[in-house]
Amino acid sequence: MAKMSSVETYVTRIRPAIENFIQQPNKANLSEVEKEVMGFDFGQIRIFQIQIVVPLVIKLGELTGESQELRTSLLDCLRHILSKLYLTEEKALRSILVVVLQQIRDRSGSAMQPDLSEEIKLAAVLCITMALQRSTSDVLETFYGKEAVVVLGQILLTLIEFISKERYRKLVNSSLEGLMVLFYVHDDADAGDVVLRNQIANTIFIFLPKIVTVLFKTAMADDKVGESTKSLGIKALGRITCIMFEETTEEFIKARYDVNAFQSLLSTPNGESNELLNDVNIFGSKRLSLEQNEERLKKLQTGLRSAQWIAATSKHMRIIFVETSILRAHSSVAVRRMYAEMCCLLLKNCAHNLKHNFIHLLENVLALSEDEEKDIAKMCRENLAQLQQQPSCASIFDENAEILLDAHLNKWPRILQRCDDSEQLSELLFFKGFLRNISADKLQLLLLLPKNLELFVMCLLTALDQRTSRELLNEEYSLRHIQEGSAKELAAQCSKLSWRQFKYLNSKRCLDVLYDIAALLGAEPSLNRLIFDFCQDLIERRSSAMNESILLMTLMITPQQRVARESRLSLAQLFVDQLLAEEHWHLALQPDAAWRLKVDKPSSWFKDHTPGLYSSAIEVRTQDCDSDDETEPVNSRVSIADAQFNVLHTCLVLDALGHCAKFIGDTFDRYIFRSLHKVLLKLASSNTMVHEAATFSFVSMQLALKYAAPSHFIECSTDYLTFHMNALLRKSPESSEAVDILTVVLQYSSRGNVPHLESIFQTICDECAKSHQTDNIHSYLRVFNAFLRHAVSWQSATAAEIADIQMHVDEEQNILSTWLNVLNKQPTDTPVDLNSAPNEEPDINMHGVEIEDPSAEPPSKPILPQHIEIVKEIISQSIKFLSQSEQAQQILALECLISGVPLLADYEDELLPLVHLLWQPLVENFSQKNSIELSRCFSL
Repeated sequence: MAKMSSVETYVTRIRPAIENFIQQPNKANLSEVEKEVMGFDFGQIRIFQIQIVVPLVIKLGELTGESQELRTSLLDCLRHILSKLYLTEEKALRSILVVVLQQIRDRSGSAMQPDLSEEIKLAAVLCITMALQRSTSDVLETFYGKEAVVVLGQILLTLIEFISKERYRKLVNSSLEGLMVLFYVHDDADAGDVVLRNQIANTIFIFLPKIVTVLFKTAMADDKVGESTKSLGIKALGRITCIMFEETTEEFIKARYDVNAFQSLLSTPNGESNELLNDVNIFGSKRLSLEQNEERLKKLQTGLRSAQWIAATSKHMRIIFVETSILRAHSSVAVRRMYAEMCCLLLKNCAHNLKHNFIHLLENVLALSEDEEKDIAKMCRENLAQLQQQPSCASIFDENAEILLDAHLNKWPRILQRCDDSEQLSELLFFKGFLRNISADKLQLLLLLPKNLELFVMCLLTALDQRTSRELLNEEYSLRHIQEGSAKELAAQCSKLSWRQFKYLNSKRCLDVLYDIAALLGAEPSLNRLIFDFCQDLIERRSSAMNESILLMTLMITPQQRVARESRLSLAQLFVDQLLAEEHWHLALQPDAAWRLKVDKPSSWFKDHTPGLYSSAIEVRTQDCDSDDETEPVNSRVSIADAQFNVLHTCLVLDALGHCAKFIGDTFDRYIFRSLHKVLLKLASSNTMVHEAATFSFVSMQLALKYAAPSHFIECSTDYLTFHMNALLRKSPESSEAVDILTVVLQYSSRGNVPHLESIFQTICDECAKSHQTDNIHSYLRVFNAFLRHAVSWQSATAAEIADIQMHVDEEQNILSTWLNVLNKQPTDTPVDLNSAPNEEPDINMHGVEIEDPSAEPPSKPILPQHIEIVKEIISQSIKFLSQSEQAQQILALECLISGVPLLADYEDELLPLVHLLWQPLVENFSQKNSIELSRCFSL
C-alpha cells in the first residue's frame, strides 16, 4: 500500500508539477514543485529519484543566465531533494556539480560571473556540499580521479574565493564546511576509510599551497570575522593538512615503533629537493590562456604525492605552525579548543611526514596542556601521554629539551619588549608546559652549566622587571587610621600588592602563568637551591636586577601550594636572614631638593619666547645659577630615579617578609625581635606605597602568629619594642626612628600600654623643648598628634565604662533604699509592749549621713591624672610652632591643639593659662591665605 501511495503521489501530483514548471519556469510553479516533493518518501522507490532529479538538473542548466532569484530557488529545491536520497552513480554526481558550477562561473570556468547575489552563491555552495555528502563511498572512489581534477579545481577555487573575499559570514562559513566535505574530512566522514582518504589526497594535493594559505589567513584574521569563522578556518586547516600528511603506509607505522627510524626521520635529510609545487592557481591565472592552464595541469598530474613532495611541502609548512602558535593564547575558548584539536591531530597522525615541524607541534601541545580550560588541558595531556607511550617517542622531551629551551629563551626578550599580551601568554604557557613535562634531572643537568643558568634566570628576571614611576614618591602627612577587622578582612585589604608594577606584563592571566612557573621551579628541590643561590648572589652584588631577584625568590619560596614544604622552609629561613640585613632598611626614600628643582623646573618657556640665537645663551645662564653648582658632590645626592628604586626595593623587601611570615607560620616568632621594629618603622613612613607594603607585612606577621587584633600583637611585643626604642634613643637622643616607631605603637596600643612608654615619651618631650632640634620637629609633632588622638578615644571609652558602672551603682542604691524603707516602716498589726524600755539607738532610717559643712576649708589642689599632665605638656610645646613659617609644622601643631584642648575641658585651671598663650598666635594665623590652615584655625 505504501508503494502504491508513492506511485500515486508521483503520477498524480509530483510529475504534473514538474512538467508544468519545465514548460513555464517561474517562481509560482517552482513553489508548487517544492510543496509536492516536501513530504515524498524518496527511499521507497528509487526509480523515481531519477525521474525527479534529472529534469530539474537539466532545467537548471537551461536557465543559466536567467533570473538569479529563480535559479536560487531551484538550487534550494534541488538541495532539499538531494538531502532525501543517496547518489549511487558517479555520472549523476558529476552532472549535478557541473550544472551548479555553471550558475556562478563563466563558460570557461576560469572566473566567477559578475554581479552575482549572495543568495545564489550561498545556494550553489550548499548544493555542491549536499551532493558530495549524499554520495556513497563507491561513487566518491570513482569520482576522485584524474578525470575529475578540472571540476574539483573549479569547486576548490570557488570555495577559496568565497572564503577569502566575501563578507557575508554565512556564505564564508558554508564555504569552509564545503571545503572540508570536498576533502572528505567533515564530521560525518569515515576516518577509517584509509583507501579513500589516500585517493582524495593524491588527487587534489596540487592545490594544497593555495588552500593552506587562505585557511591560514582566515585563522589569523582579525576577530571581527567572528569566532565561528576563525574556528572553522582552524578546523579546516588542521584536517586538510592531516589528510595530506597522515602516515598510513606500513613503513610509517613501523617507524612509530622503531627508535632508529624515528631519529633518522627527525634528522635533516640530505639531497632533498626544496622545490614546491606552489603554482596552483591553475584555473584563476589571468596571465595564461585556458589551453596553457590545461597543459600545465596535465604536467602536474603526471607526478604523484611522492615522499619528495611531502618533504618539500613540510618545510614550507613551517611558517604556518610558527605563526599560528599565537592562537594558543586567544581569548576565545572555542578558538583555543579548535587549535588544540588541530595540533593534537597532527602530532598523533603526521609526526613523521611533518618532521620539520614536529618541534613546533610539540611545543604547542605542551603550552595548551596548561590551558585554563580544563577540557583543553586534559585533551593535550592525554595526547602527550599517548605520544610518550610509543617506544620511538618515550624520551622525546629530554632529547629535545635543550633545543626547545635555547630557542625560546633567545626570543623571549623580544617578545616581552613588544608587549603583545597574546604573544606573551603564548610563550609563558609553553614555559609552564615545558617545566611540567621535562624531567627534573634533565633540567638540572642543563642548568648546572653556568651559561644556561644565567640565561634562564635572567629571562625570568626580565619578565619580572619592575616599572618605576612618580607614584612611588607620593607622600601622605596625615595620621592614618588603624586597620581593624577579622583575619580574612585584613588579608583582603592588604592583598592588592600595588607596588608590583610590571614593566612588560600587563594582563592578569600572564602574571598568573608567570607566578605558576616560579612555583614549579620552587617545588623541585634540585632546582630551587640553584636559582636561590644565583638570585642571592645578585642581591649581594647590588645588581640592577636585585629587586626582581627578591620578587622571584618570594614567588618560588612562598606560593599558596604547600608542595615540597621542607625544601622551601629551609630556603625561607635563609631568605628571611637576607631580608633582615640592615642594608635593606636605611635607604633614602625621598630625592634631594636639588633634583626636585631640576625635574619641576620649566625650561621650555625660554625657547618659546626667545627663539633663535639667544635661546641657547639664556639656557646657559639658567644653568649657571642652577642647583648643580652647589658644593655638594653630585654623586652623593639622591636622584629621583634613586629614590624610586629605593622605595620599590623597600616595598619588595616588606612584601617578601610578609609572605615568608605567612609561609613559615607560628614558628616565625623567632624573628619578631629582629623584624617587628623594622616593619613598624616603615609603617610610620609618610610614603604611601611604603606604608601599604609595611601594612601588608605587619598584618601577615599578625595572622601568621594568630593574634586576634593588631593591638594585641603590639601589646604582646611591647618589651621588644621598648628595648629597641631605648637603644635608639641612647644611641642618638634626637633619633627620628625611635619617634616614628613610637607613633605607630601609640596608634595600635591601648591606654594600658602608656606606663611602659612613659620614659620614652618624656625623653621626646625634653628633646622637642630644645631649640636646636629643628630637623626632627616634624616627627615629634606626629608623635604628639598620635598620642592626643588616641587619648581622645581612650577618654571616650573610659567615660562609657564609668557611665556604665555608675548606672549599676545607682541601681544598687535604689534597691538598698527600698529595703531600708520596708524594714523601718512601723507595722500596724504588731502589739506594743508597754514594759519595754525605750530604744536609745538612733533611727537607722534617719539621716545617719553627716552633711558637710560649707564653711569648712577647701581641699588642696588635686593631683592631675598622668595623661592630663602629658596633654598639658604637648599643648604648651605645640603653641610654639603656630608662628613657624614651615606650613607642615603649623598644620600638625593646629591638629595637636584641636585634639588636645577638649581633653582639658574639665580642668579649667589648667586650660585657661594655655588659652591665654594660644590666643595671639591663633588670631595671627587667621591672616593666612592657605585654606588648609584656615579650616584648622576655625576648627580650633
